[in-house]
Amino acid sequence: MEPEYFEQFKANDDHALAAYFDRHVRALLLFAQRIIGEEHVAEELVQDAYVKLWMARDRIENEAHLKYFLYQTTRNACIDHLRNTGNRTQRFAVELDENIKQPDADLLARMIHAETLQLVYREVKKLSPTQQHVFRLTFIEGFTTEEICTELGMTANAVFIARSKALTALQRFFKGKDLLIYIAFLHLIGLLQRR
Repeated sequence: MEPEYFEQFKANDDHALAAYFDRHVRALLLFAQRIIGEEHVAEELVQDAYVKLWMARDRIENEAHLKYFLYQTTRNACIDHLRNTGNRTQRFAVELDENIKQPDADLLARMIHAETLQLVYREVKKLSPTQQHVFRLTFIEGFTTEEICTELGMTANAVFIARSKALTALQRFFKGKDLLIYIAFLHLIGLLQRR
């Protein structure tokens, strides 16, 4: 973001807080939803993280610290929520134990994942409607080619072409980005394909 936003934020300008909210909220929501699996609770926890950020603004040193603060606060709130509600399924119990042992490494990986996913969603919106539907059904919903054909009334060849064009457009976009983001994108697509 622009350096003046941080200066405005430090000077108690709530418009700067709103700008940071717009910039990071989607990735934070995805991050929280991956941990707790509940969209409405994730929204509440992320909103609370912004309230805590605003209250701690005097202690925030720079934009990187601000971002880390938001993710760390959200992560801690998610863990507290899981502990307090008794929603600690086996998967979350193992994940929580690992998070507590190596919080910074896990947090960084989750931040990269959430932000890459946010970039993917933003770029998918730029695809044609057919490519968007095929991408969503393939990589988000986990549909097979046959199921997509039935759902959208398309031939298998048309589904293949739409999927290929969507992936090519996304790869072109991410190839021009930072190498770490491109690798995260390729990893994310691999994870989504295995579902």
